This record gives sequence, C-alpha cells and structure tokens, in this order.
Amino acid sequence: MTGAVAPDGSPVDVWLALPPGDTPALIDSVLDGPATILELGSGPGRITHPLVAMGHRVTAVDESPDMLAHVTGAETVPADLYALDLGREFDAVVAASHLIDSPDPARRRALLEVCRRHVAPAGVVLVERYDPSWAAAPSARTSRLGPVEIAFEPVEVGQGWFRGRVTYTLGDRSWVQEFAAACVTDELLAAEAAATGLRVDGYLNPSRTWARLRLAHH
Repeated sequence: MTGAVAPDGSPVDVWLALPPGDTPALIDSVLDGPATILELGSGPGRITHPLVAMGHRVTAVDESPDMLAHVTGAETVPADLYALDLGREFDAVVAASHLIDSPDPARRRALLEVCRRHVAPAGVVLVERYDPSWAAAPSARTSRLGPVEIAFEPVEVGQGWFRGRVTYTLGDRSWVQEFAAACVTDELLAAEAAATGLRVDGYLNPSRTWARLRLAHH
C-alpha cells in the first residue's frame, strides 16, 4: 500500500483515478437548473468536479484533508459528516459511496438527520445504497472502472449485514480495504427516513441503488 489513505481506509490515489461514471448526470437530472448541492463524503472531487462543470454550486464535505486537497471550484469543509451542522439549507444533499449502508443503525440515523437538517423545504436528498438483492447475499466479483481494477470478496455474511474485503489495483500498486455494511432494504430505508422526518420519494435508476428523499411534510 502506498500513498495517502483516508481515515475510512479509502486510498486517495485510487479515488483520484476512478471515473465519475453516470452519477453526476443522474444527480443533475433531478435538479431544476443550477442548484446548491451539499455533497457528503466528497473524496477528492470525483463527482464534485463534473457537478461544478454543469453549473452547480457544490459544498464538498469530507473528513480527510488529503482528499479535500484535490477539490477545486467548490467550497470545501473538512468535518465529520455524521455530526455536520452548517446552519444552511441546500437544494440538494447528496450521500453517495454507500454511506447509508453503515451497519450501525445510529450512524445511519445520524446521516439521515444531517441530510434532513440541511435540505431546503422543496429540496431533495439523494442517497446511494448497495443493491439490496446483492447485499443480502454478496458474492465475489471483479470489475474495472477506468484504470482501476476492483476485486471484492465477502468475508462474513450475517442476517442483513456483511463484512467484505476489496482490493484496488492501479498500475503496479494495490491497496486492501476491509469494511462492514448493512443490507438497506426498501422497507428499512423508508422506516429510517420516516424516523428522521424524511420520506422516500422514488428511485433514480432501474437497479434502485439511488433513492430520492424529501422532507416528510412536502
């Protein structure tokens, strides 16, 4: 393992090399013109930079200064995103990178409370999760995103949760990151959203890995 690594084990060089994919366009498709966006767990700007290029005003939050050092064109906030309180509201709050799949219910609730605290009355909260049908019984798989090879293997699978190991390979370098995750079903997401004053307002893609939430009274 070489290069800076974020507190959660994410290698900075890998996240710099990963392409944004269709995520920025997916986010942009639900916004009505240029918007203010709070991006939770922005990393080095993989999604931030395309959103800025689309004309959105992004506030990027990450606990890793090494990640945020690469973000340009956006406001950056080094902070624990689970305790964030900026005293401002945004047209959209984005929680990508499967933050909602934390195996700790209190952590999931804290994340949703941060989303609810910062979303404007008519705004949207966009949350990325693992495909529940896969997360219920995760299988080993290897994929390539841009120049990065990603090999996942399950370590332990329980009822509604799993622990896994992912190996990133970039050129002649590799990193191993272990993590635990919950299987966040439609029912669980709806219940936990409701407990924090939010409601599920649909899904953005056929695999239902991106959910759209709104304030419960809107």
